[in-house]
Amino acid sequence: MRRTFALGIATVLAVSGLAGCGGSNEDGPEAKQTKAGPVTIEWWGWAPGYDKAAAAWNAKHPNITVKYTQTEPGAKGGYQKMLSAVKAGNAPCLAQVGAETLPSFLVEGAVEDISPYVKDSAAKFQPSALKSVTFGGKQVAVPVDSGPMGLFYRKDIFAKHKISVPKTWEEFTAAAEQVHAASPGTYLTSFNPDDMYGFSGLAQQAGAKWFSTEGDAWKVAVDDAPTLKVAAYWQNLLDKKLVDVQAAWSDAWFKHLSEGKIASLVGPVWMTKVLEDSAKGTSGKWAVAAMPNWVAGQTATGNVGGSHNAVLKGCENPEEAVEFATWLSTDASAFDGLVTNGGLFPTTANGAALPSVGTGRPFYGDQPVFQVFAEANNTIVPEFGWGPTTPELSDAFNAAVGDAVKNGGTLTGAFATIQKKAKESLKGKGLTVAP
Repeated sequence: MRRTFALGIATVLAVSGLAGCGGSNEDGPEAKQTKAGPVTIEWWGWAPGYDKAAAAWNAKHPNITVKYTQTEPGAKGGYQKMLSAVKAGNAPCLAQVGAETLPSFLVEGAVEDISPYVKDSAAKFQPSALKSVTFGGKQVAVPVDSGPMGLFYRKDIFAKHKISVPKTWEEFTAAAEQVHAASPGTYLTSFNPDDMYGFSGLAQQAGAKWFSTEGDAWKVAVDDAPTLKVAAYWQNLLDKKLVDVQAAWSDAWFKHLSEGKIASLVGPVWMTKVLEDSAKGTSGKWAVAAMPNWVAGQTATGNVGGSHNAVLKGCENPEEAVEFATWLSTDASAFDGLVTNGGLFPTTANGAALPSVGTGRPFYGDQPVFQVFAEANNTIVPEFGWGPTTPELSDAFNAAVGDAVKNGGTLTGAFATIQKKAKESLKGKGLTVAP
């Protein structure tokens, strides 16, 4: 199976932007239950709202108990914990795996083929969602959410400095200059030198194609022209000291967001809930708009994150694990809770019709922000692709970009190093890399 996945992974497709989530009525005790008798499914993840979803399932499905354990986010140690558990033979049955990291799990032989258990649910998902979890004709995970990007901004700070919401990146630079000149302690936004995932969404919007295949070989283009264009853009802001340089997810970063030292950020839909939880004192002061574009009138969007629930190698009850995972993603009531409690954006066929998508959120002045992301979801640039060594790529990004920012190098120069490391990581897995 490992060799099959290693070969099949060459078909990995672009990370997709998806609209929709369907409803299911199979949430009562009369719903299909396991033939093996009562079982317990262990589930690891970190998305807000997952604990409540597990409790809701358990209340109505006495024969399949889901035991949810919250882990550190994948990039902060969760993935390594999962892979180590697989190798030790004590992994959970089900695990949250980001869209960008699923190919890495495939190459490590850490997931099960769940194709026999998903045939009846295929029509509930967008075709592109299923493509993102299917390799070599084998489906290895159930899609959950995607991460279309938008511009989160402080309405009060923008009004104070008479800044219009920037629709282009040129206008974004002008706004950064304007706010910092008027208030030197305030920045329009921040730059996170340890956040490859956020940067990848910006590169995707510009047209980057980091990973693709050429025959039986992987083609790596982490330093392609669109990526270097984005790098040069942020280098200009760094050189002019117009951005607040902070480690992503650090206490200092959240503190500056809460204090108004950072007036906006370009990020994915799931940041809606992150901001609500981490900057509670700013409730009512934020709003969301489409992310700036490179050309006036253009509508192109990047995607950051989104995740799946994968059945890990060694799961004794894969059919029951898939049954729960499918319910989580397709049951209208269950996913409505994930939108409200977790800020997740659905990947099924008609999720835009969920009540929570059209509901205003108090933190954003009762703006129905998910409608903004629903529109953005339809304009995600589709060709961006992830490879099978994302953790190694992230490490290379953090080292090279961090060094450039700290020691006076350039972001464009950093990507030459990242490109080299990306190729080396693939070869280290025994995979063929195109020149």
